[in-house]
Amino acid sequence: MQEKEQEKSTPHANHAFVLIAFVVANSLFRLYFRFTRRRNSQKLNELLNEGRQFIVIFNHTSHLDVPLVGIAVGLRIMYNLCMPGKKELFADPKTRWIANLSGAIPLDREITDTTTARILLRALRNGQNLLIAPEGTRSLDGKLQPFKIGFVKLAHKANVLILPVAIRGAAEAMPKGVTIPRPRKISVIVGDPIDPREHLGAKPDNEAVTEFTEMVRQTIAALSAQ
Repeated sequence: MQEKEQEKSTPHANHAFVLIAFVVANSLFRLYFRFTRRRNSQKLNELLNEGRQFIVIFNHTSHLDVPLVGIAVGLRIMYNLCMPGKKELFADPKTRWIANLSGAIPLDREITDTTTARILLRALRNGQNLLIAPEGTRSLDGKLQPFKIGFVKLAHKANVLILPVAIRGAAEAMPKGVTIPRPRKISVIVGDPIDPREHLGAKPDNEAVTEFTEMVRQTIAALSAQ
């Protein structure tokens, strides 16, 4: 029985680590990047008080994106958040401890989409939030790429909200291939939560899911001014 329960469990972020990382990153980013954020804190808190969960999505252009999104959405979401992370993060001693403390889920890019979805769905059913980059990888030129539809299917099946987050300036501050960030202004805008079941109904077909995914993508594009 105990082994079964362990098989069903998913990683959880270490609260002390999240708090320290939040405070340090927030201070450094404000000084170095003149970082600003915009969000409807009252609305988010109301939904959290109702027990609603989120799949947080964002435009992915930089290694800075995850801490930027974390600061923008706030500690209440971050304390109960997990995210998919490539298995190489767990193989490297320099990044393994960060991955473990931040609640990352080790995923192999070679495994099937069905297996990946099952792991992420388990995290949602365990009451956690997810952080997902729908583009799948960082954009080389900073422009918003097409979104994969998997996050929409997950949100619909688990009956959780989609929280769109747009990052401006991270591509200029630390584009792919750059190791030392440049002092560029960065801002993050947290959009209004989107309920996929309100838009898609009970049993959407693939065409409806694809159209809705593009609608969410356009929301991110508008927020990021692309």
